[in-house]
Amino acid sequence: MQLREIIGEPKSYDEAMEVLKSNEWAYKEFLTFKREHQEDILAFIQGNKGLPILYDGFFKFVFDPERHPERLEDFLSEVLGQKVKIEEVLAREGNKLVEEGSLVVMDIIVRLSDGSIVDIEMQKIGYSFTGERSSCYISDMIMRQYNRLRAQEQKEFKFKQMRPVYLVVLLEKSTKEFLDVSPEFMHRLQNTFDSGVKVNLLSNLVYISLDTFREVRENISDRMVAWLTFLSSDKPEDIIRLVEEYPEFKECYHDIMRFRTNPEELIHMFSEALIQMDKNTVRYMIEEQQKELEEQRKELEENKKELEENKKELDESKKELEKKEKEIEELKRQLDVLRA
Repeated sequence: MQLREIIGEPKSYDEAMEVLKSNEWAYKEFLTFKREHQEDILAFIQGNKGLPILYDGFFKFVFDPERHPERLEDFLSEVLGQKVKIEEVLAREGNKLVEEGSLVVMDIIVRLSDGSIVDIEMQKIGYSFTGERSSCYISDMIMRQYNRLRAQEQKEFKFKQMRPVYLVVLLEKSTKEFLDVSPEFMHRLQNTFDSGVKVNLLSNLVYISLDTFREVRENISDRMVAWLTFLSSDKPEDIIRLVEEYPEFKECYHDIMRFRTNPEELIHMFSEALIQMDKNTVRYMIEEQQKELEEQRKELEENKKELEENKKELDESKKELEKKEKEIEELKRQLDVLRA
């Protein structure tokens, strides 16, 4: 199989430039991009590589749960380890935590046929304090479900009506705690008690470290690996290998072929994604600097404490020395008396 069979006939560099120049706004915006991003766009229009599916606009286009619910259902079935069916797409509303300077660049929330709620998030750069933040998001979704059921059922509401809540986080650049457990790239929270007691907890959390996945996986051994390959690579060899193993992915790539001849939409999605990436990078750097500052402040406090303890020991040694000097003076005085 050749790449042209999947994403269309190739174009020359000049033909790709003509596509961009056919839309004045798109071409002007294209010229503002960094060279590396310009090269990625031209390579895609030429038919030499795929699109970065993890960019918000492209992901939502391919996985649109209203146009292609079967794709998101299949992906979530693999991630959650059970067959799922999407009942409804939910909007961000109610008590959802809105964080200033959020690093989340993609976010889809759906309700499944059994009432469970799933939030799929894509993070270009992993959060600091990932666990704390995720706990807040899950708690918020649980309360959102609780408030909806209470409003619907009123006095008839029972807690047994509450359904599980899932947060699935795709990490393009993992933080240290995930890198420390490489080559593991799937991280599923398991709610169990050391006594073995069976209690139905609602919180479920899955982290997927895509950077680790790219480093450790070569063969497309199952559908889960197939989906992660689709999400994490735009290389021709990976695209060809994936479609050869799982021909149904060809339809997903056909969907994104339209952007090769639609410069306005292509550049618009790239522009939004790059702006968000730049903001996220700045915020990430701020967070890292704040984290470093806190560590330095903590170190200074520890040094200050250590200095105070040393000073205290020094003062005690000084007092002890003065005491010894007085004892020596007293002994000298007694010796002088004896000599007399």
